[in-house]
Amino acid sequence: MLRGNDIQMKVEEKIYQIALSRARGVGYVLAQRLMAHFGSAQAVFQSTIQALNKVLGSSRYLAPVIRNTNGLEQAYELLVSHTKANIRIITPWEAAYPERLKHTYGAPTLLYLRGNIDLNTAKIISVVGTRRATNYGKKAVEMLLSELSPYPLLIVSGLAYGIDIHAHRTALELGLPTLAVLAGGVDTIYPKAHKSVAEAMLAQGGLLSEHPLQTIPEAHQFATRNRIVAGISDATIVVEAGQKSGTLITAHYANEYNREVFAVSWGIDAPYSVGCHYLIKNHQAHLLTRAADIVDVMCWGEAAPASKNIVDILDRLPELTRAERDTIQTIGQSEVHIDELSYKTQLPPNQLLTLLLQLEFKKIVKFLPGNKFRLTAYH
Repeated sequence: MLRGNDIQMKVEEKIYQIALSRARGVGYVLAQRLMAHFGSAQAVFQSTIQALNKVLGSSRYLAPVIRNTNGLEQAYELLVSHTKANIRIITPWEAAYPERLKHTYGAPTLLYLRGNIDLNTAKIISVVGTRRATNYGKKAVEMLLSELSPYPLLIVSGLAYGIDIHAHRTALELGLPTLAVLAGGVDTIYPKAHKSVAEAMLAQGGLLSEHPLQTIPEAHQFATRNRIVAGISDATIVVEAGQKSGTLITAHYANEYNREVFAVSWGIDAPYSVGCHYLIKNHQAHLLTRAADIVDVMCWGEAAPASKNIVDILDRLPELTRAERDTIQTIGQSEVHIDELSYKTQLPPNQLLTLLLQLEFKKIVKFLPGNKFRLTAYH
């Protein structure tokens, strides 16, 4: 149980983390490097300019920015105001921060969350599409989510008109948790017509943004929030999309992040199938005809190997190298990100990737979305 001093220390460190995350010019990668070197965000702020300069190198001009006490005051005020509004501020150094998102380019340095959802749910899919959804598109959403409902699944979308809001509503009706990623603050529901749905989601999901309270959504923020929709998910489902649909931006991000993309196709001359056909033709999406397509590609139907099977693999394949054996044992019964695997095996990522490819050819290792790996159900 945390004592008063322990709680105070945690709150103080959180304030320092927020201040570091908000410092102009300091992104997640640099903030991570500083914290790894000094041991904590508080230690970063309490270090000397000379010590900061050594770590910052060519970015040493940022040292005065980081040491600015106004940043700490603003961080404190931000934490207090959001706590009063029942909004969580999540930094990348907390377990609540979505692990999938952490390993993407341009990961947000702060997230603001309303609701009770676990952002690291085992299975997460985003459902996106045109704002002018047809009856066909809506029925496709209903069919797919209904067939996927037996899985412990989080449905992500953007609360926009059309496919987005229909995905949220369908998830609520099916009892599935659903998360809306907003372009503005989580207190600014846009469009206003979806306020009742957003409020219903708070008890069965949540609202997420990289912007603080009272941030009015601007046009460019809708495109940038799409990277969060794609990055927080294992896979993105495109139901309907026109030729210049913003939905294609989300699909583009998902492909950049090595996530699976699925696209629903219908009439050859249907205007809202043009974007889906483009993705499929250019090998940027799997053709999606039923929920089983998702289950097959994502390997949701495969059972993880029992611990005794890991030993069986090693016993039955004496030709395995020492590095391969160590890697198999390190993966064990869990899904492991390549960064974590590299750290635990002490193998460089490029060397480790070659090794993992060899194990995949031997049908021992399975590649998963988001640069994750697990052992196959080996018999």
